[in-house]
Amino acid sequence: MTDNLVHKALFTIPEATYSTALATVKPLPVQRKITGNKQVDAYLWVLEVIKTNEPAHLEAAEEALKKLKITPKEAQKKYSDYLMKSGAHAFQIAFGTMSMDNPQGYIDRAKEQIKKASQVRAAFASYEAALELTEPEKLMLVGELAGIYEPFYYWNETEQAEGCMRGDRVNETEKLRKATAKGFAEQLPEPHTLSDVVREFLYWDWLYQMRNVADKELNPGGYGDERYYIYDREDYLEGKLATIQPISRQEAIDVCKWVLEEERFHDHELTDSIILNLVGECVDA
Repeated sequence: MTDNLVHKALFTIPEATYSTALATVKPLPVQRKITGNKQVDAYLWVLEVIKTNEPAHLEAAEEALKKLKITPKEAQKKYSDYLMKSGAHAFQIAFGTMSMDNPQGYIDRAKEQIKKASQVRAAFASYEAALELTEPEKLMLVGELAGIYEPFYYWNETEQAEGCMRGDRVNETEKLRKATAKGFAEQLPEPHTLSDVVREFLYWDWLYQMRNVADKELNPGGYGDERYYIYDREDYLEGKLATIQPISRQEAIDVCKWVLEEERFHDHELTDSIILNLVGECVDA
């Protein structure tokens, strides 16, 4: 047994081929009078500048932090006091001042987002393109399978009126959806080897990471989007890890290491079956 070359071509992570240059520079946030304390307000503004994740502003923001007379700890305390006097709830105060005394954490996160955003542009040319359907997704979402993953597809009249689906109905509709999709086995090329399965998992994980970064750039503070058809496909792939025989002892070892490192398989009922499959006979034995 060898890898399915059609599957491999579809789920190989593409090479970075596009320019990473930025077409525009994000505007600076508007300076606002919030607390009335100039130093505190300046500190809050610099943090907002850092959170834009704009390379052109980051170095200047770091320099501005050095020039402020107030310390991060003092700014956090004064801002917390301001929120308390304004009638904010204790939870709002805790959330609103979280990590305020650690500007380096803001800087590190900004640098990481800038780095990842560059990788998105290199792979997709634009953030918008990263959110468009990829070739595997276009094969998956056809006909009825496109419809069942639309929001509110399974909602009845009562749920539509109340704007909510509750309890057992959530589990019921999830089972209906999965039973209809059947892991997209008919829409996508079948993995022949465990290496095929792992490759596809890695592809979906890479795509999720790219889209998460792109969404942060396009919609700061947003929650991203849930693509349940990918979760359903991954559930199908989990079963393949427990049923496809390793083609060699080395493949079994490599896949076992990957499974043990993946958080999704921790404390999972299926994990025992996967491990037993990996330690069993190999195709070339």
